[in-house]
Amino acid sequence: MEAGQRPDNRSSSNGEPTPSNILLDYLPMITKVVVGILHSIYAFINLIFLSIYPVEKSLKDKIVLVTGAGRGLGREMSYQLAKEGAKVVCVDINAEGVKETADVINGGKTGEDATADFYTTNVAEPSQVNELAKAVEEKWGKVDVLINNAGIVASAPLMDTTDEQIKRMIDVNLVSHFWMVRAFLPAMKKRNEGHIVATSSVAAFTCAANIVPYAATKYGVTGLMASLREELRANPSNNIKTTTVHPFFLDSAPINVKHWDVKSALPIVSIPQVASAAIQGIKREDVVVTVPEILRLIMQILWIVPQKSADYWRDAFSSKINSV
Repeated sequence: MEAGQRPDNRSSSNGEPTPSNILLDYLPMITKVVVGILHSIYAFINLIFLSIYPVEKSLKDKIVLVTGAGRGLGREMSYQLAKEGAKVVCVDINAEGVKETADVINGGKTGEDATADFYTTNVAEPSQVNELAKAVEEKWGKVDVLINNAGIVASAPLMDTTDEQIKRMIDVNLVSHFWMVRAFLPAMKKRNEGHIVATSSVAAFTCAANIVPYAATKYGVTGLMASLREELRANPSNNIKTTTVHPFFLDSAPINVKHWDVKSALPIVSIPQVASAAIQGIKREDVVVTVPEILRLIMQILWIVPQKSADYWRDAFSSKINSV
């Protein structure tokens, strides 16, 4: 040791760190792990309590915008939201379909008595989305809940899918979410209140043949919503909520539209069932809603088992999807 140099109390005489010093180095991490375990136990207990005694916010008189409201899930959500007392802004590229949805909700009511409005918008076009946001905010003042539900459903082997079909699906199913959020989030941030909802799919938790572009868009939507929530959480006083809905394959028979031929060991879900679960999730401010709920757990287990085991379970229970 040079003259005047203080001894390093963190090391033994041979220069190796002592066990006590190693423990001190890792103490902050150990503390975080212990606190994390305790917090997780509390969160599980709280989840069980809320499952038995749920706390739900009211949607009465809330302004709720639903894309893809011209038919199917978007239309059913619009109907159920109206029954909750919400004022529903129906949006779809299908002018005839979206008008019909609003007309059914209004039941002949017009003007201030009407509880639904409609707009014909291509949500894949940012200029049209910005015009929509301006028109809605001028008429309704604000949007309390934004439901990004518009989407294209199709199946085919990847090499049988055209460039245009891939681009169109990505634009509508994924990129449109960026345009809608960017158009309506600033006003929510200004008020520090609002709720952003996205329709994803159970396909975002797993994989299946013949839906490569579709599954990719749903993985993207799920990642978008998870990361958006993290951005919002960076503000300690944030009061803007997010919910991502992951339905299993929908029974499209009631709307006379068959997007694909699905053969599954698990039962497909009905459109009203998914709409009801989504609205319940919004009222409870759930971050993730899966229909049926048990599928989320099953899919997460498949991520942690060895690949050969995951392949076995997929072969035994996965859905076979073919184009129609």
